[in-house]
Amino acid sequence: MRRLPPLNALRSFEAAGRLGSLTLAAEELHVTPSAVAQQIRALESFLGQKLFERDGRALRLAPRAQHYLADVADAIGRLTQVTEQMLCAPGRRPLRINTSTSFAHGWLFPRLADFHAAHPGIDLQVVPTPDRDIETLDETSDVLIRRYTPELRRRGFVCRPLLANAAVPVCAPGHPALASIHVPSDLQGAPLLHYAGLPSAWQYWFHCAGTPVGATLRGPLYEEFLLLLQAAISGLGICLAPRAVVQDHIAHGRLVALFPEVRLEGPPFHCLYRDDARDQSLGRLVDWIFQRAVEEHGPVPA
Repeated sequence: MRRLPPLNALRSFEAAGRLGSLTLAAEELHVTPSAVAQQIRALESFLGQKLFERDGRALRLAPRAQHYLADVADAIGRLTQVTEQMLCAPGRRPLRINTSTSFAHGWLFPRLADFHAAHPGIDLQVVPTPDRDIETLDETSDVLIRRYTPELRRRGFVCRPLLANAAVPVCAPGHPALASIHVPSDLQGAPLLHYAGLPSAWQYWFHCAGTPVGATLRGPLYEEFLLLLQAAISGLGICLAPRAVVQDHIAHGRLVALFPEVRLEGPPFHCLYRDDARDQSLGRLVDWIFQRAVEEHGPVPA
């Protein structure tokens, strides 16, 4: 039997934790502060531990409760989304695209306006989730775009390669280190930025460039890829990023690519979509995604 706390208790906890106030949470939920406090006490009793610590009048999350809040907020948001889908009239629900946050920001969002202009009657809902959650992705999405792993395949979905995943070093065009970078080995002395999701990426890149390096390279480590990319755009250093994700930044002069001839290939981005030939809206969306990918990047090498 699944052990689940009452939904009202979770909603009260999420609102109080997010807003840092019982009063504000009560206003949002249209109940009294005492009702919110009662729901939180019920949840604490269910979990057998305190969720909040008092700091004067301020409400502060207990250390373990901070992680719990993030998961609860994500779950409530997910419930809200699927409920809204069920409330939509049949045949009118939006098509759901699930992808990583970095791919959504770097490739998908900049192009969606063109799709909406060509197909104004098709509603889309983009649901970005971290790559680390790939094994838990369910099949409520119509389209999934991810770097390929064996766990990516889903029953009832077609899986096709979409974009090559070649990493390229990028930095702000005015970065002072550019003046002294002429060959790949010069990057060893440059301010490198690292992504926690692939901490050895720079070692792999230097190997592809024929430059031996040690197991440890200096530079800050970023847990979130978008923060890593923003750090590079802001002139804090040089990072490695998939060419497809940063192409728009390069085209608009926010980033410059270094040594694109060095090919560090990762698992290609694949597009999965429901195998339903009767869904014309889905067919138009899938055709558009693959058409844009081929026009801009060419076919994925075999």
